[in-house]
Amino acid sequence: MKDTVIFSGGRTDLVFAAEFMKDKKNAFLIAADRGLEAMMSLGFKPNVVIGDFDSASKETIDQVNSFEKEDDITVIRLNPVKDDTDTEAAVRFALENNKEPGDIYILGGTGSRIDHILGNISVLGLGRQFGKKIILLDENNKIELLFEGRKLKKHDAFGDFVSLVPFGDKVTGLTLKGFKYPLKNAAMCGFNSLGISNEIVSDVAEISFDSGILIMVESKD
Repeated sequence: MKDTVIFSGGRTDLVFAAEFMKDKKNAFLIAADRGLEAMMSLGFKPNVVIGDFDSASKETIDQVNSFEKEDDITVIRLNPVKDDTDTEAAVRFALENNKEPGDIYILGGTGSRIDHILGNISVLGLGRQFGKKIILLDENNKIELLFEGRKLKKHDAFGDFVSLVPFGDKVTGLTLKGFKYPLKNAAMCGFNSLGISNEIVSDVAEISFDSGILIMVESKD
């Protein structure tokens, strides 16, 4: 199994990232544009650097130029006028080129740009046809898309809270077991906050549903 870790260009908590990377030393590493700065500050060298670098610092651009002379690093320069973000391009590269089993983690994919956060949540769905989970992480949140039910172990939980939000069409037949606020065969539509801030109260909690897609956010605060 070989996970992929993408350092995106948003805000990255370096303390959290350093702790996370302790278990990912053999991961396939992709730096998306300014994400290279965070990756290099932690002492990691990318396998791939991808981006249009339109907002990168001179130091970052100089580093990218030097990487182009190294045989073990792939540098992909994107046209700034494009339909996808640098993060989406990085995810697509990972899906198409790392065929080994493993998940894809995105660090630096959250921050002050709400539009980029929403775009990155949408990108999480790209892994479905490849049989890979794509997970958006920061120091307080773990975000995934659920296309089918999931069991969550309390002792493995990322944080104290689990929130579920429908993505796209409504979610039907939603049943929650082992949660503080259980549900049975419920429908979850847009324009409400029904699924926000639930808590796991059993050793194992279970999410099941008949149709639809859920955004699952595990939060620490």
